[in-house]
Amino acid sequence: MEHTAQDVLHLTALLVEDSALDADVLIRFLRYHDVDIAYERVDTMPQLEVALQKDWDVIFCDYNIHTGFTGMDALAAIRAFERKRGDVPNKPPLRVPIIMISSILNEPSVVAAMNAGASDFVIKGYLERLVPMLHREMGYIRAVHRYYNAWQEAEERLRTA
Repeated sequence: MEHTAQDVLHLTALLVEDSALDADVLIRFLRYHDVDIAYERVDTMPQLEVALQKDWDVIFCDYNIHTGFTGMDALAAIRAFERKRGDVPNKPPLRVPIIMISSILNEPSVVAAMNAGASDFVIKGYLERLVPMLHREMGYIRAVHRYYNAWQEAEERLRTA
């Protein structure tokens, strides 16, 4: 299948992952599937808190972290940071997509993660859903930005009319 430059996703990603090997597998998979990705990996809450000061296109969060906090702790911290930060001037009020990743998938975990604000959930050994999922999430964000910009322009035209 031939890909165009339009098919390639360019992303900055935060990986909340305690395994450097699992992070490497994820990044290699994404790059192999036409995702141009710059990333940072964190595996402690203090590192996460520092990393949240940066802008990310997507956050991948391991459900089972073994460095003193869990993926659910990270998810709660990320969403709490967004609420505390509030709206950023000149940007639509969007939450960064958080893709929870786990080697074990069970329905209660998925439901808990989605209810806590995860955008989606994927199993580490079955990453095939990940690239279409990213295209969907980034398409949604682009659409929100287009509508937000159109709304801002219309509001400006009303102010100057």
